[in-house]
Amino acid sequence: MITDTQRKNQILRRINRIPADKLKELDEFVSTLEQGVLPTSKKLAFAGAWRDIDDVVFKDLTTDLITNRQRSRRRIDE
Repeated sequence: MITDTQRKNQILRRINRIPADKLKELDEFVSTLEQGVLPTSKKLAFAGAWRDIDDVVFKDLTTDLITNRQRSRRRIDE
């Protein structure tokens, strides 16, 4: 079984063998792989955001969510 570090080193060795005229194409490909991946710091920025939320507000946002959306939809449809 290959470790993540070994795999990264293997990829880096392969990148070093890529001709210079293909580097732009490689960079574009890597950019597409990175899209949608948030750095850990951005993901964790929201950690604990709901820690001190009021119980009534939490219930309104979770348990009563479907009911609230149905009520809102009726107003839009009318």
